Amino acid sequence: MVRGISAANALRDHRSSPSQAALMYEADMSIQILLANLETRGHFAEILNEARAWQKSTGSEGWNYPFNDAWILPRIERRELFLAYADDEPVAAFRLLWEDRPYWGDREIGDSLYLHTFAVRRSKAGLGIGEAVIENVVAMGRERGRAKVRLDCSLSSARLIAYYERNRFVSVGNILTNGKMMNLMERAILREP
Repeated sequence: MVRGISAANALRDHRSSPSQAALMYEADMSIQILLANLETRGHFAEILNEARAWQKSTGSEGWNYPFNDAWILPRIERRELFLAYADDEPVAAFRLLWEDRPYWGDREIGDSLYLHTFAVRRSKAGLGIGEAVIENVVAMGRERGRAKVRLDCSLSSARLIAYYERNRFVSVGNILTNGKMMNLMERAILREP
């Protein structure tokens, strides 16, 4: 179960001060979600570059660009990057967007939260951290009145698609972008009673 905590007010205005690394939500399994900032950008890059190398080693069609300052810094300024922590250790990294026309086109109507660039530290894979992060993202969307969480992943990655299906995402279409076929997936955000 996910519960909001006092700093969740920062979520209401996702454009507030970029220097504010507000604690957003805490899960019962003691993961905490914090905005990435200048001091933590190295952790963000490390987790994603590690995942990118792992994808390549398994033959998966994954990210083909480095997660360096040129990529990270503008996204920190826009408050799009987050780290998940367990016992004060960064264990997952992800990006959230409040709109995504490049991938979703006319389907983008302002009712969804978009999960991008999501990875769990390889040494922590299989411990339920990814599922906890997804539940936190769903809670963030619910807090903002969004109806869905959406994401995209490579259509050739059956393993990743199956993972998201286990986490209640459904495939709703495909798109060709940057020479890759991408699978568009979404999960309804159910209102709490």
